[in-house]
Amino acid sequence: MNLDVTSPCDEQEASRDERFVALVASSQVPLRAFLRTLLRCDADLDDVLQETNMVLWRKRGDYDPTRTFMSWACKIAHLQTLAYWKKHGRQCHQSLSEPLVAEIAAISAQQAEETNEKLALLRSCVQQLNETRRRLLQSRYQKQVSVKQLAEVQGRTAESLAMELFRIRIQLRSCVERKLDAEVAT
Repeated sequence: MNLDVTSPCDEQEASRDERFVALVASSQVPLRAFLRTLLRCDADLDDVLQETNMVLWRKRGDYDPTRTFMSWACKIAHLQTLAYWKKHGRQCHQSLSEPLVAEIAAISAQQAEETNEKLALLRSCVQQLNETRRRLLQSRYQKQVSVKQLAEVQGRTAESLAMELFRIRIQLRSCVERKLDAEVAT
């Protein structure tokens, strides 16, 4: 007997929540970098990042997917930082003026968005590589197998393998640049 009574609305909400969780997860490094400009010590940074993530989750219904996620997330992180300073005193922050902090927030959000865009383009370019080259990249950069070890497994010299990786990186950079140029042209 199947007792699963999920409705299509429940499934849509779950899917929307999963996409939101993916956005939050992909924002952690740029949010941490942004908060690093505002907070001196790691413990403060971790506290504010955790609180920011909780606020992002609570306010997920307010997020407008037609706007950039990082900009929204950085605004929330900025507000959480201000609240943290108010609660814990100003000894825990860099001595920056409020307008400068706001400007840093805007710049950080824009840079994070550009980085995410370039990363998406890079993933697309990697998918265009042949299977052998994709596996080589995965072994070297995701699994972090050394060039020497890869060369031994493939019966090649480390120099020839390093040169192939160099050529792949050039190919990927050219692909990303072409895609960026195409976006600018449209």
